[in-house]
Amino acid sequence: MLDQHYLIRGLDCLSNAHGANYFSDGHLGASVIAAYYLCHENSLDENTQNAIKSRLDHDLGNSRLALPAPDEVADEALLQDLVRTLAAGIGDLREVGHNVIFGAAALKAFRQCPESITTYRVDGICKLIAAFTTTQNVTLQADDEIPEAASNDTFIKFIFTEFLHSVSLYAGFGQGWAGHLLTFGHAIVELSRLGYQDLADGARPAYSMYIKTMRRGPEESDPHIPDHPPSDLTPLDHDYWKKRKKAHSGLGHDLKYACSFYNLFSRLTDPYLRERCLEESYRLF
Repeated sequence: MLDQHYLIRGLDCLSNAHGANYFSDGHLGASVIAAYYLCHENSLDENTQNAIKSRLDHDLGNSRLALPAPDEVADEALLQDLVRTLAAGIGDLREVGHNVIFGAAALKAFRQCPESITTYRVDGICKLIAAFTTTQNVTLQADDEIPEAASNDTFIKFIFTEFLHSVSLYAGFGQGWAGHLLTFGHAIVELSRLGYQDLADGARPAYSMYIKTMRRGPEESDPHIPDHPPSDLTPLDHDYWKKRKKAHSGLGHDLKYACSFYNLFSRLTDPYLRERCLEESYRLF
């Protein structure tokens, strides 16, 4: 079974990523954290968790990022350093919102495992977040802004309405836009839920820019990527991960997309949207 030790391993990977390729390497730690919450928030059975655990052990065993942090005395006050670092750039759209996605994942894991809040980990993750300096800002109009409250039904409904639009718009071009629409939106929801409402509100302009950019649709020069075929298997099923266990996991998007989809879906109350999103979710997975 996946225990909290994997949250700490994910934090270790995040804290080591700034010294390498911060963008791609940051994904490993985030995917390990996402895997833990996918398993526990959806009460996956032991066999399914073990299949995911096997995948994580493979990824971690082959990465220099998985070196454990040195033993240090934990100090919860250090989280304010991470909050300040995240706040510094949260209003800009920085590399598809990965500064917010990684930062929210770290805060969620730290809050669950306060014994892991050490100088080495917090400093490393602050350096990772600060490395996201490339912006893709676009001009916003009044009607481009997303709903204000990050934790209410209106915002969740907005995310899934845009999800349905995105998977249709980008059919045949890969579903990275839809996937990151979910992970970015999920990060904002988590920041609000954890009590970081200023951060959640601060991320709204960047998320609005993301949505506006996404709505433009694919460019003619974008590569064509075949959609996943319809399947009865989902990331909640053991056989889904059994089929993937020998595949190269890349950036771990399958874990992160699944974690965000099901976390947000559990909060979605609109019955029509629930049905439609389940019908279209195979495109993402």
